[in-house]
Amino acid sequence: MTDTGTRARGDIGSRGTFGRLGAVLRGSAGAYWTLTGLWVLLRAGTLAVGLLFQRLFDEIGAGGGVWPLIAWVAAIEGARMCLQFGVMINRLEPHVQYATTARLRRRLLGSALRGRGAAARTAPGESLRVVGEDVDETGFFVAWAPTNLAHWLFVVAAVTVMMRIDALVTTALLVLLVLITLVTAGVHGRFLRHRRATRAASAEVAGALREAFGAVKAVQAAGAEDHVAAHIARLNTARAGAAVREELFAGVQRTVIGNAAPLGIGVVLLLTAGRAHEGTFSVGDLALFTFYLQILAEALASIGILSVRLQRVSVALDRIGAFLGRPSGTASSVSAEKPERKPEPEPPSAPATVPAPRQDSGLRELTVRGLTARHPGTEHGVEDVDLTFVRGSVTVVTGGVGAGKSTLIQAVLGLLPHERGAVLWNGEPIADPASFLVPPRCGYTPQDPRLFSGTLRENILLGLPDEDGTVLEEAVHTAVLAPDVAAMRDGVDTVVGPRGLRLSGGQLQRTAIARMLARRPELLVLDDVSSALDPTTEHLLWSRLLDSPVTVLAVSHRPALLRAAAQVIVLGDGRVEATGTWDEILAASPETRRLATGPDHRDDTGPA
Repeated sequence: MTDTGTRARGDIGSRGTFGRLGAVLRGSAGAYWTLTGLWVLLRAGTLAVGLLFQRLFDEIGAGGGVWPLIAWVAAIEGARMCLQFGVMINRLEPHVQYATTARLRRRLLGSALRGRGAAARTAPGESLRVVGEDVDETGFFVAWAPTNLAHWLFVVAAVTVMMRIDALVTTALLVLLVLITLVTAGVHGRFLRHRRATRAASAEVAGALREAFGAVKAVQAAGAEDHVAAHIARLNTARAGAAVREELFAGVQRTVIGNAAPLGIGVVLLLTAGRAHEGTFSVGDLALFTFYLQILAEALASIGILSVRLQRVSVALDRIGAFLGRPSGTASSVSAEKPERKPEPEPPSAPATVPAPRQDSGLRELTVRGLTARHPGTEHGVEDVDLTFVRGSVTVVTGGVGAGKSTLIQAVLGLLPHERGAVLWNGEPIADPASFLVPPRCGYTPQDPRLFSGTLRENILLGLPDEDGTVLEEAVHTAVLAPDVAAMRDGVDTVVGPRGLRLSGGQLQRTAIARMLARRPELLVLDDVSSALDPTTEHLLWSRLLDSPVTVLAVSHRPALLRAAAQVIVLGDGRVEATGTWDEILAASPETRRLATGPDHRDDTGPA
């Protein structure tokens, strides 16, 4: 899985737009080229219909038989309709589009769950835009591209046929279409400028209204109602003017494109009026030119759409590649198939070729050697950390604010990239801790746990099978959540609201702990998860957690838990300052004694 994810990141992040689209299509290339071939076949049918029209009108003028030709036209059009609407639009296009978006979202969500790439350093809203809008844009382009490709192949074939009939008329038509294209491009540029102006003016109106509604009392107190209303009216007038100009140029653009085919037909008639009597340009030729002109005009209209779509999908692929951990535009980055430069050597302590520990190898000892990791783009992190956690032991990490406690936890779990160092499971190096230290080996509850907008049951189980309800019951009991559930009208089927909004801070923390416990992991990693609990509940929670036969790695300042720990690790500025039992550390470190008397170290009762 790790190699596949790395290859995906390299393919999507390190090539040009079309190279990255090829990487995106991996897995559904067969369906894509089948769809492309069928669209080409459909356009070939359109080309054939034009030739049949030419023959049909020539036969009508000559008094020949036309019914066989009409039957051929009907048969081709009927087959095209069945193929287009029965197979391609209903089946193949959705398959290509949604298979592509599903595959991309699996890669993105896999990267996010492993804590890698931009997901670890971008805002949630930006990440949602990548997973949502950018993936949809890419999927739509992949499904739409075969139509456009077949369209332009038809243009080439149609122009070739028309040139063979009359090169002069065809050249005149091409010149006309080029001129219309240039006019349309100029109008489109003005349209885009006025559209941006309209959006900016609309944003100013919306902002002014929002500020006015938010400061109603201030406006009333100052007696400035008329002044504020006049200001909003001026902004709205400016917006109206910009919108009118935008619509004007949009209308001009539609009119120019819409009249391309009629203008072309007029040019054909003007150039061939005298030659029709001579028989050098027949009625059938006119019918063919008229029929093909409609398709050529559509191609003209699609030039702008193609340009916009290419720009959008290029931006979308840049953002997707950056999310997966590749900077945009790095054309010289390492490719999956043909590296353009020698890859950087892996740290000797954790080479990529090191096999992962056996899947069935239960935890005996977790070792951290020389671990150095920093948050991307900063100098904040941990440096040269050496630790050992023995099965069944309790290890507590403590230290001042900003000492690197949460960073150490994330680095051990592989949620931050390692600059150097290694994590070993029973003495065997873990090549990818983020994918190895997961349930049932390891369970993790962060300092700020997140819930989903569902029920308590759904948030705790997250799809975990629990037919008899024992898994849920045990997790709720151990997390000291049972009294709260009993007080809820719907019990474990209570809806918690967006991100657990309907729960208190302590209930949210214990729900996240229950979710972790439901997987029954061997190693529990908890990052200051009892900060919102009252002393009695906190004491009961830790008593139950420490009574279970698991290994615990926790971040905490609570003296009771520090005293119960077999090993306490004191961090300062990302480095280990002291290790030992709490009493040993207090006796040896005046700085730790000062820390122990701080406000976070309340005199509580806890597990002894």
